[in-house]
Formats: sequence, C-alpha cells, structure tokens
Amino acid sequence: MARTLPKHAGHVRNVPIPSTLLYYQFMVTARLILILLLASHAAGQGAAAHNAASAPNIREPQLPVIDYDACPGKGNTVPNVEIAKDDRIYSSLDKHKVLTTLKAGEKATVLAGANVIRQPVRALIKYVDPDDSLPSLKIGDVVLGYGIRAGGNMVFWAKGVWFEEYYEMVAERGACGFTAGFGLGGCTVDIIDDGVSEWWVQVKTSKGITGWVLAEKVKNNRPWYGNFEDLCRLD
Repeated sequence: MARTLPKHAGHVRNVPIPSTLLYYQFMVTARLILILLLASHAAGQGAAAHNAASAPNIREPQLPVIDYDACPGKGNTVPNVEIAKDDRIYSSLDKHKVLTTLKAGEKATVLAGANVIRQPVRALIKYVDPDDSLPSLKIGDVVLGYGIRAGGNMVFWAKGVWFEEYYEMVAERGACGFTAGFGLGGCTVDIIDDGVSEWWVQVKTSKGITGWVLAEKVKNNRPWYGNFEDLCRLD
C-alpha cells in the first residue's frame, strides 16, 4: 500500500531508506564540508595577508612629542627682543613653576626654541615623486605632522618613518601657494587638521633669569600668538 507524503513537510516520513543511498548522502555531505573548510581557510589567509600589508601594526609616536630644533634653531641666539605685552617665564615646558614676569617694554635674549606637539597635524599625501626615497607613501595616505623647524622644514611621520617637507610645499585645506597646484613643482602635502601644538622660546632676562615662554599655541584649528610672533617669520 502506498504511503502518502505529509503535505506540510516535504520529506518522507516512516519510509525505510536503502543503505546504499545513506552511504551516498554521507559521502556527498562529507565532501561538501571538506570543500567549505578549505575555502574558509584560504579566505582567512588571504584576508590576514591583506590586512598585514595595508595596516601594519606600527604605533604612532608617544605624545607629547618635543622637538628642540624649533625657531630660532640650535645655537642661534637672538638678543634684545623687545616685549610688547606682559608675559610669564616658566621653569619648564609643562608650566610647572612661574619664575618671573616679563614686563612690556623690557628686552630679553632668546636662547632656544621648542615645539611641543600634544596632538599631531593630520595631512594627506597629494603627490609622490617617482624618485622619492619613501616608496611606502602613496597618494591619499594620511601622515602626521610634528611642527616646523627653524630652517622651514615641516616634520612628518607615517608608517614608522620620519621625513620632512619644506613649508612652501605644504598646503592647508586645499590652498597651495604654487600656481602649479598639487604635483611636480607644486605642493605635495595638504593639511586637513592642525592638531594641538605649542611653540616655546627659552629666554634670558636682563636680570639673568632663564626660563621658557609660550610664544604660540594652536588648538581647535585656531592659532594664538604671544610676544615672539615675528622672531622667525618665513614669509
């Protein structure tokens, strides 16, 4: 007597299945599982290799970053700088202790400078010279900036490598000073965020007191200038 199939299930119930058919189904299932496992393993290896190449596990420089090659430069003293407004002289770059106050009209000697980077500039690579010594950099890469040095070079870091670009080759938010724009003979880097940074100068007063004065600060993409704005003007 024929058995009827349940209307709701789509499978045969209570019908004996030949052993040869069971064996065949078992082999097909086992082979399918093996293929899926091999494919999954290969895909995982490929993804791991791609991630390792595109996002290497390199830590960014620990903050704050301090560069003592800032304006006026190592070994370059600037005497008789007149103070336009009252200013505090600190014992160190962290404002730990106020030593004295410079009064408007006083003159001081600038002994050294330091850039203190609390949050680096973020910029985009816009052009890469084929003869560049940094083959790892590509157009569109994000690089981090760590201030401008006395000679006019801006310090950058990317993928574990430090490099410098002359300030005239660096644009800001798409504004490049060269008529050529971005490319050969023009700008190579475009700043998109100014970060948080400070420029300090070490001074010596007429009374012989030596300490540090905050000369410039950038925060929220807005600069603040103190008494020494014109000390190393590059433009």
